[in-house]
Amino acid sequence: MTQPPRVFITGGTKGIGRAIAMRFAREGALVAIAARTSDDLDRTVAEIEAAGGKGEACQANLRDHGSLEAAVFRAVDFFGGAMDVLVNNAGLVEFAPFDEVDMNSWERFLGVNLTGPYHVLAEALPALRESERAHVFNVGAALADAPEKDSVLLATTKAGLAGMGRALRADLADDGIRVTTVTPGFTDTPGLEPWRARFEGRSLLTPEQVADAIWDAYQGGTDIAELSVG
Repeated sequence: MTQPPRVFITGGTKGIGRAIAMRFAREGALVAIAARTSDDLDRTVAEIEAAGGKGEACQANLRDHGSLEAAVFRAVDFFGGAMDVLVNNAGLVEFAPFDEVDMNSWERFLGVNLTGPYHVLAEALPALRESERAHVFNVGAALADAPEKDSVLLATTKAGLAGMGRALRADLADDGIRVTTVTPGFTDTPGLEPWRARFEGRSLLTPEQVADAIWDAYQGGTDIAELSVG
């Protein structure tokens, strides 16, 4: 019997992360999700299992290395020692002019959008090396290549994430670990809600479109540096 995919998703309770969890769950996957809020985690795990998968809640804060270490440990234990798919999805969205960006905001974005994924991958790497089909998906943003007004925080950190992905492809190629940066256009998620007026009249992607693209890339064995959606 073929081993179902063993998938770890940060930011797995809402928006794109939840959609990815549901997409893999429908294929019978083992899905471990990381997020900060226990109620959201418990609800999403129940949804994963109702969809046909097996779920595990891994409470974590992307700015707390210790909690990330514990979350990855719990996920790997749930998987039985190997991880097939890592989705670095959790991230912040905010729009502000550069002269209104303070050091707290700068460090917060670096911590969640860039340092957090680094810590997650560093902890997960031994388990990924135990898989025969390991694939890392870093969820970036098309905005990183085509910044808009007031987007310095988001564009800078997501561009850094894309750069890390390109370097990782070189570093991990000999291990057979695929690394793909997913670059969706603006997507209709809860994180975008405070900025709804900014996107009035513009077409937004659905989280399910992003999730389907990631599933197709994994299932099809796609080995590409960048997966554009939208």
